[in-house]
Amino acid sequence: MILDVAKELKELESSFDKLIDLSDLNPINFMTRLHLYRLKGYEELIFKLGKEKALCKTSNEKKPYLEKYKMIYLSERKMCIRILRELDKEAVSLIYPKSNEIIIKRVLESRKLYSDEKSLYENIKNYLKLMIKRELEETNQLLYSLKKYPFEYINTPDSFIGPEPVYRYRKDIILYKDAYITANEGSHYSVFGNENTSEATKNTLLNIIAYLSGRPYFYFTENRSFNKKLFNLYEQFDLLDMLRLRKKNFFESPEDEPLHLELPILKQVKGYSTVHFKDSQHEMLFELYHASLKQFESLPRCVFLFRVFEYGAQNHYKPLMKPANYDPVDALNYYINEIMKHNYNPLYYVDYGTYMDEKNEKVVRKRDAKYVNFVTELKKEAIKIKKEWNKDSYLKKKDLGKIIYVHGRNAAAHGGSGRGNARYDYSKNYKLLNNVNIYLELIARYLIELFNPQLKNIVERRTGYYIAENKSNAFSNK
Repeated sequence: MILDVAKELKELESSFDKLIDLSDLNPINFMTRLHLYRLKGYEELIFKLGKEKALCKTSNEKKPYLEKYKMIYLSERKMCIRILRELDKEAVSLIYPKSNEIIIKRVLESRKLYSDEKSLYENIKNYLKLMIKRELEETNQLLYSLKKYPFEYINTPDSFIGPEPVYRYRKDIILYKDAYITANEGSHYSVFGNENTSEATKNTLLNIIAYLSGRPYFYFTENRSFNKKLFNLYEQFDLLDMLRLRKKNFFESPEDEPLHLELPILKQVKGYSTVHFKDSQHEMLFELYHASLKQFESLPRCVFLFRVFEYGAQNHYKPLMKPANYDPVDALNYYINEIMKHNYNPLYYVDYGTYMDEKNEKVVRKRDAKYVNFVTELKKEAIKIKKEWNKDSYLKKKDLGKIIYVHGRNAAAHGGSGRGNARYDYSKNYKLLNNVNIYLELIARYLIELFNPQLKNIVERRTGYYIAENKSNAFSNK
């Protein structure tokens, strides 16, 4: 039986009178109901409509439901506004169980919404007004999303994403073209699409998030064992190893300094819980960079980062400079100059200012906790690397582009250079490759932002927002 939304809404609106009765609530559910107060009937109606829509198999079958959702949201908004107006005019009376007055007071006090200067009745009324205003705000957001991104009501979950978490706020929806990612089934995240959504669109969406977060992700396969292996592998990845390897005594040091890479705060659309990535003309660039994030050691990372540079040289440097005889060394030198001037999207990590002692038993504090921009630190290290290479008896004879090309491409990608091949001697050649990677990482992120100016300033730069959300006592006086 098809749900008659117009009839349901007419009955629902007529059921609201001049009374908000809280006394008929089951005492067991009372506190939960009070915490999550909403106008009665709308959530149930949306749930019934959703069950009906779920039986549809194609986008065309689902499209008529868009108007039905709009009708529900408009009705809910109208009733929220009406009840708020009548509460202000004292035209609505409240009834609540006298036996639960102490519980009500405790709930309001726990949420810092109780004033001793007002009666309990006034406190409850003000609390209900606050909850209805929140419902009104959410309804306005749903109406906005319905109008702007109707495919949210057409798409269905496709693949789970690992590892967790994918982005910072679980309520957010991250959109690209006609696909989006959001939380699904408890702690999991999924990509949502329809029969017209291309695999390229879904992959690009995940690749963009990987670039902004500086960490690798993957879509689950049907093979659970393989998923588990990837999950465990990617959970161990840490882009901050590029900075750790810069320490002269890194391989000998018993200290473990916990540096934690943070998920970025992405700027929402007009304050709504929606992040929208505009179309990119260079989707392959995100894919190449994401592939580099999946390489955990310096040598393979070097090879994959160089692919990002080659994409940029082919699609930017050559058309710009029109060289008669293209030399990748010249292109590298050009980009090395550009990266030091570029204002990147930030990628923050937490320096807790502590480390574990040699027995791994005690936390020792060295300095105050702070947020640090990873990309800014890479720039600082690049300057230091240049000075170090200028002092090296062999490297000082070569310019930066030549060093990066010889060691970052020829020695890393080929095996015909004899003793010049890149090797896994961690304290020497391996660390040289890491130095090369620092330049290539900056070049890669520069090229992504050069080709995708629509992503400029999409990441919140003010560290105060990150500190406010950090749950660690390191940022408090405790």
